[in-house]
Amino acid sequence: MSVPSFHAIEVSVTGAVARLTLSRPDRLNAISDAMVDEITVAAAWFDSRPDVRVVVLSGAGRMFSAGADIEEFRERYAGTDRDLWAESVDGARRGEAMTDAVAGLAAVTVAAVHGSAVGGAVALLAACDLRVVSDDVQVRIPELAMGIPLAWGGIPRLVRELGPAVTRDLLVTGRALGATEAVQRGWASSAHPAGELPAAVADLAARIAGLPARGLRTALTRITAVATGLPSDDNALALADALADPDAMAAGRAYLAALDTRRSNLGTIR
Repeated sequence: MSVPSFHAIEVSVTGAVARLTLSRPDRLNAISDAMVDEITVAAAWFDSRPDVRVVVLSGAGRMFSAGADIEEFRERYAGTDRDLWAESVDGARRGEAMTDAVAGLAAVTVAAVHGSAVGGAVALLAACDLRVVSDDVQVRIPELAMGIPLAWGGIPRLVRELGPAVTRDLLVTGRALGATEAVQRGWASSAHPAGELPAAVADLAARIAGLPARGLRTALTRITAVATGLPSDDNALALADALADPDAMAAGRAYLAALDTRRSNLGTIR
C-alpha cells in the first residue's frame, strides 16, 4: 500500500514503525486547519496498516510545534463579516477529531518532543501514549492570555495525565513545563540531549514493535478505560485471548528460556 501524499506533514513507514512529522519548519510547525485534517487522515491510514505497531510523532526544524497557526487566529480576530462563532466551533471539532484519531490508533504512539511545544501542540502530545523529550524542552499553554481555554480535547487528557492541580497551574500561569519536571511528573518517559533524542526514540520504538501486539493493545486500552472511568474488559478473558495469540506464545517461551538461562548462570533460583 503506497504512502499517501501530504503537504503539511510527512509520513513514512519502515517495517513496523511509522513516522508522522509535522513539516512546516518555516512556520515553526504551526498547526493549520489543513495540517489538522492531514493528521486525521494519516491516523486513519495507519490504522489500515496492521503491520504498523508504532507511530513516532515529531516536528521538523527548530521545535516540535508553535501550536495552532497564529495567522489563522489573526484572521478570525480581524473583525470581518465572517461567522466567527461557527468557524470556531468547526475548528474546535476538527481539532478534537484529530486528537481523538491519534489517541485511538491501534499502534502505540510515541511523541519525540524537542525545542518547544505550545498550546494546541500540547493537546496533540497529550493524545499520544508516550512522550520522550529533549532536555531543553519547553511546554507551554498560553491560551488563557488570549481569553480562550485549551481546546482539541487537551484539558481532559492533561487532567488524566498530570492531575487537576498541575493542569490548572499550567493553564492559569502559562508557565513552561520543562524536561525535568515533565519526567518527574510522569508526563514524559525520559529526557535526552537534543542530539541524542532521535536515537533514543528509535530504540524505544524498536523495543515496543517487538512486543506481542494483542497483549500490548489490551494493556493500553485497559489503562485508558481505568483513567477515563469507562468499563474495562474481563481480565480473565483478556489474559486467555492474549495467551492464545501465537506471537504471545512465542514471546512467552523465549522469556522463560532466557529466565532459565539466567538462573543457570547464577546458580540459584530468584
